Amino acid sequence: MIEIINSRPWIEWLITIAKFAFCFVPVLYILLLIPMERRGAGFMQDRQGPNRSYIKIPFFGKIRLLGYVQNMCDGAKLFFKEQFTPSGVNKFLYNLAPAIPFAIVFLSPCVIPWFGPMVFEWGGSVVRVSGSILDSEIGVLLLFGFSSLSAYGAVLAGWASKSKYSFLGALRTSATTISYEVCLGLSLMGVLLLVGSFNLTDIVSWQEHHVWGIVAQPIAFVCFLIASIAETGRAPFDVAEGEPELVAGYHTEYGAMQFGLFYMGEYSHICINSFLISTLFLGGYAVPFVTTETIQAHMGGSLSILCGVLAFLVLAFLHLLYRYSRKLKKTNLTHKNVVLREYLLYKICGWVAVLVLIAGGLCAWFLFNPSVSFIGGETVYGIGTALGTALIHLLVLVVKSVAFCWVWIWVRWTLPRFRYDHIMHLGWKIILNIALVNLVVTAIVAKLVGGN
Repeated sequence: MIEIINSRPWIEWLITIAKFAFCFVPVLYILLLIPMERRGAGFMQDRQGPNRSYIKIPFFGKIRLLGYVQNMCDGAKLFFKEQFTPSGVNKFLYNLAPAIPFAIVFLSPCVIPWFGPMVFEWGGSVVRVSGSILDSEIGVLLLFGFSSLSAYGAVLAGWASKSKYSFLGALRTSATTISYEVCLGLSLMGVLLLVGSFNLTDIVSWQEHHVWGIVAQPIAFVCFLIASIAETGRAPFDVAEGEPELVAGYHTEYGAMQFGLFYMGEYSHICINSFLISTLFLGGYAVPFVTTETIQAHMGGSLSILCGVLAFLVLAFLHLLYRYSRKLKKTNLTHKNVVLREYLLYKICGWVAVLVLIAGGLCAWFLFNPSVSFIGGETVYGIGTALGTALIHLLVLVVKSVAFCWVWIWVRWTLPRFRYDHIMHLGWKIILNIALVNLVVTAIVAKLVGGN
């Protein structure tokens, strides 16, 4: 929602276009999650991970970018690979199915609040803007509806492929989706009951001024997390793919970029679920123990602290590089000089980033003075304060969501695949009953507390 007093049309158009850029955030997350999963799998299995492909830079030699070059090569291979369509398939549905999960990626971010609602002055106009593209009163229901549509891609792919293995995978996908969507909805109802709204911005605002959802509803959080992992079809719930019994499940007959679209849809679904869990149970964009009003009133100090935290993270990364470099020098590996030259480039870039962040933090501390005015008894800040607040909120939400993305990777490479009947038993007989009991207890407690 955008409301402008003393309206200037170009301001509204510019803000609208800027907000629609958030639709591409899940696509950017795909570029992060694929290397993150492959490196995570290598770490858990005590191996290197992707490290064969490289680019050559003078003096520094072979640069692998911590495995990113390998992933870029794999993506390019999928993109330019020949598309092969088996005979006898329903060509229209066969080609449409991989696009459905990926298309949903651009709809789901519309209702997620990326930053808090703000009022600021810009170009002689007072602008009120919400943190989501579509500030809907039924945002949770819309998000659930969008995410459930991705199951149609798997179902259509399994049916249109005219393969028994693919069709069985599609049936398992539809059964799992139906089963765990019920668990998702019931586990969420406790939070909605406490907040009294389906609006995601209201849910975050309630957590910001009370307690996080994970504190108020810990049982609901566990049920919601398990159901979310099952919804994405990730291990140990990946019976729809089931390589031992179904070859590759619903995408058995797919290759090249069509196969890539299915996996991009899976990773984007992880991204959306991570944002949703962060919003519902970890306060969303809210900074722990600090309200949005406090951040805006002390914007210079807030930006300085942000730069300090980022500089600390870069220093931690540099510490790991120096520590591993010392160990590598003591080994007899033949390629250790190549790796050390590559690490030298990372060290130079890291120290430059630290100096830039420290300089930025000092400038923000001493030079940033937020402009404040009072219009109709309402505090109105300048555009700089609004952008700074949005940046801090966005980074906080991204950090929380990346932490949950790591949970998905951790679970996949830790637990073995469940049997299909075990998954149905877990959903209908365990999680569903726990969510129902939690909802009843929450309703009773909320009524007693509200009555007093």
